[in-house]
Amino acid sequence: MNMILIILVILPFLAFFTTLLFKNSQENWIALIASSVSLTLLMLHAYMLFAYVTNGSQPISQPLITLYKTNEYGFSLDLFYDWIGGTFAIIGNMLFWVVSRFSKTYMHREYGYKRFYNHFLLFFSGINVVLMSGNFETFFLGWEIIGISSFLLISFYRERYLPIKNGLKVISFYRIGDVALITAIWLFHHVNPHHLAFDQLQNNLLTADIFQHHGIVVFLGSLLFVIAAGVKSAQFPFLTWLPRAMEGPTVSSAIFYGSMSIHLGVFLLLRTFPLWQYSEEARILMGIMGGLTAIMASLISMVQSTGKSQIAYASCAQLGLMFIELSLGLHGLAVFHFASNAMFRTYQLLSSPSMMSYWVKKQFYEYVPNTSNSFSFLSAKWRNTLFLLAVNEFFLDRIWYVYQWKFFKRIGKSLHFLRNGLAEAMIVIGLVTAVAVYILNPIELIRSLGAISWIYGIVALILVLIAWTERISVLRAWVYVMCAQVFFMLSISQEHAFNGDQIALYLSGTITSFCLGYWSLFKVKSQENSISLHEFHGHIYEHPRYALTFLISSLMMIGFPISPTFIGLDLLFSDIEFTHTFLLFISALTFLLVELAVLRIYARIFLGRHVKTYHEVAFRST
Repeated sequence: MNMILIILVILPFLAFFTTLLFKNSQENWIALIASSVSLTLLMLHAYMLFAYVTNGSQPISQPLITLYKTNEYGFSLDLFYDWIGGTFAIIGNMLFWVVSRFSKTYMHREYGYKRFYNHFLLFFSGINVVLMSGNFETFFLGWEIIGISSFLLISFYRERYLPIKNGLKVISFYRIGDVALITAIWLFHHVNPHHLAFDQLQNNLLTADIFQHHGIVVFLGSLLFVIAAGVKSAQFPFLTWLPRAMEGPTVSSAIFYGSMSIHLGVFLLLRTFPLWQYSEEARILMGIMGGLTAIMASLISMVQSTGKSQIAYASCAQLGLMFIELSLGLHGLAVFHFASNAMFRTYQLLSSPSMMSYWVKKQFYEYVPNTSNSFSFLSAKWRNTLFLLAVNEFFLDRIWYVYQWKFFKRIGKSLHFLRNGLAEAMIVIGLVTAVAVYILNPIELIRSLGAISWIYGIVALILVLIAWTERISVLRAWVYVMCAQVFFMLSISQEHAFNGDQIALYLSGTITSFCLGYWSLFKVKSQENSISLHEFHGHIYEHPRYALTFLISSLMMIGFPISPTFIGLDLLFSDIEFTHTFLLFISALTFLLVELAVLRIYARIFLGRHVKTYHEVAFRST
């Protein structure tokens, strides 16, 4: 049983790396590997669930690997299996098998056939890691894999403008959920300094003791879990990202936003139920989010002009009902609701192109005007008001842009006066001095200057904001990101005595990723006339290897799980004291914006319509 559990997690990764060895023209082999692995995992999951039920429904826990361990901290990957994970896994693997078979024909002769299956299997691997995760570190690993594979599949048609813009918009919402989740993990880290495994949460005495002695931690952590789940499941007020995520191929939309990815918020709440079960505030927030989403998404879905967006908002409404069910403690009903909704939405998305074609032709020859009125009990004024609100998505997308993203962009642009030689020289001198002081002086002397950590944190945030809004020099933006990461490290390490190897671990990932990324950008710049950030250049058309190198370096820079940067970041983040509220806020905001800044650089330089027009290019509105 334990060995099968390990195979369930490792096999999708093996399939992913195997498909990298094939050429785009070897479609049959690529599709065969994907469908065979998904079918194999489906049978293994069915056996696991049968054995789980027949053996008394005892959860299975299996340590996988310990990546880093000290006397005070351990970073390990563990696995855990129970009826919740088993049910989600069986439904998910069945749908993965269906979609992989369907995609063989649907994506036939597509230029990015191999790339689609690579991203598909990467997402498949992330889903299995999340469902079989045994602690929060493993869960977050799968969570991040799903996030980056979502961005890659939304922007699958990378030569077009709208898929890239919508991919960046979706990843910006995802980052809010990432920050909420990692902050909640940080809070519960103070309850258990090592790591809080999911099998420990099955102990009701332990969770009751946590609630009794750490009430404020449970309160804040529970609210953050609900927010993270709300972002992932497109609940109010985050629901507008879901139709934008439909820019990818229909088959990827079916498995991502019709079935599995969109339901991960529900799974997160089910998995963390022992931690928020005593929090009435979390239940109330969950119910309010679900209720508002069910009402608003239902109204919005009625006025959509495309089949994909209508299905997306209809799925949002059903997820809102699942949140209400979870708030009422109806977990079995929520899992059943997930299974039925996932299968139905996948079927809808896979069949929608042919169904739309049929109904358009039928309407052309047998047109019957619609005379029904769903809201006849309301006055014309109220009907028109609801219609305008639904058409404009209750102005949620505009509110997010104006009051959050535009606000931060305005701050970043106002700081551009620091983009001069004198200010940059002062930043470099300050950076070198700060590192030297930290290395040469005892930690007690440094920690006596408590405000220094705040200054470092603010400088890191300023540098990230400038890099995010930079529109001239891509190399300057990349250097600012690296300096921000170092100042971010100094701001946290200022408050705690770290071993030298912990700092070295973090800096090794940051410096390596910086060098790789700088080399990629410099090589592209040396071969092209301009690579400013004013527009999308689409240089992946001529420089795919540089694009891949920069993407890998970008993932390392932002702290992609199990990279040296992430392990070092996890070490640093875990040692922020509970009383350092301002430092936590600055660190979380920097963590949120640094990924947006880095992926913006990647998208502007390598994605979008190619600036050279010696070949076919897509229109901006395509």
